[in-house]
Amino acid sequence: MNELRCPRCGLAHEENDNFCRRCGRSLKPGRGFMNSHVGIIVMALIVGPFALPWVWTSKRISVVSKWIYTIILLAIGYYLVIACWKIYQMIAQSTQMLMGAF
Repeated sequence: MNELRCPRCGLAHEENDNFCRRCGRSLKPGRGFMNSHVGIIVMALIVGPFALPWVWTSKRISVVSKWIYTIILLAIGYYLVIACWKIYQMIAQSTQMLMGAF
């Protein structure tokens, strides 16, 4: 018979267990801290739009919330791209002005 084991610590567990009794890891995919509202917000603050996989693999948040997170994260990503482009243009203009002075 195939024995179920915790992916983190290897402790055997029953099929209806939600968390490992030794290390506390969630045994159901998409239900851990990183798939909660707080976890997704923390990931969004750290990695920005790259947090979208956590949003869509979560089984803890509703579809409406997933779409709201997606729109917000894409807007943040768009803003970051525009901001980086403007910084690049400003640096290029400053370099041209400095080179023209010599």
